[in-house]
Amino acid sequence: MNPAAASDPSTIGPLTLVEYPHPALLRRTRPVTRLDAGLREAVARMFDIMYESQGIGLAANQVALPYRLFVVNCAGRRGDGEEHVFINPMLSRPRGTAVQEEGCLSLPGVRMDVRRPQKIVVDAFSLEGEPIRMDLDGLLSRVVQHEFDHLEGRLFTDRLPEAAALEVRRDLDTFREVFFGRQSRGELPGNVAILAELDRLEAARC
Repeated sequence: MNPAAASDPSTIGPLTLVEYPHPALLRRTRPVTRLDAGLREAVARMFDIMYESQGIGLAANQVALPYRLFVVNCAGRRGDGEEHVFINPMLSRPRGTAVQEEGCLSLPGVRMDVRRPQKIVVDAFSLEGEPIRMDLDGLLSRVVQHEFDHLEGRLFTDRLPEAAALEVRRDLDTFREVFFGRQSRGELPGNVAILAELDRLEAARC
């Protein structure tokens, strides 16, 4: 445990990108009820990690935070495009259908075509606690849906048709072997410790 966490139960330690099958990725996130300085710092770090990893969206559980929030910048570069923070998002009014290739920072190297609604409406809160409503189309719509799936404990591979799912099964098996191997060597905490940390962070802000 981070030493600071022992004295302050709301402390968020250093954040790093986690890969499948980290338990945080497979667990449904909880709505945030407390917006504090620690959470704002975590969101800033999430943008850093997203840009460093050359991504355009990042969900909280991809950095092992159990919170219902994600960040997006479709330009993928600091200073370009528009940065969005969506807290406690809800999606509605799906319209149309589109198929486009997707990847995931937590599944590096895996890319597959995914079918999703073309348009959606997202309702959420900003980092300042202000309500947000956006009617989305195109790439931003897709990224928001992809990150929302993360908050539900789903990966884009869960949306693949049977033939495509079979195609990526070997990749997922390899990710599992690597992850469990790192745990067995003590390079990563065990699942019991990971889940206990997620519970601690939930109790602080959910």
